[in-house]
Amino acid sequence: MKTSRIEPFNMALLWTCTSCGFVWQGGQPHMECPSCEAYKTAFIDIPQHLEAKVREGLKKDQAFNCTEARQQRLELMTQEGVDKRFRVKGRFLP
Repeated sequence: MKTSRIEPFNMALLWTCTSCGFVWQGGQPHMECPSCEAYKTAFIDIPQHLEAKVREGLKKDQAFNCTEARQQRLELMTQEGVDKRFRVKGRFLP
């Protein structure tokens, strides 16, 4: 009898610092932004279509947290008004 193994599904949020545009992938972000040292509440979840635009414009060897990508991310967030209508803000879990 063959049994199928079900792989667990983990949904990763893309936490973005509203101060500098740094992206943290996965679970809750650290207490401070690794780039600008802003407090954890500066992180919001960026919509994935905006992050896709940023990553499409990167060159082959560029990291997704390079200075140009962070600036473009902040500009897109301002244009779309994401920083005003975020869904989840970085916080402590109960």
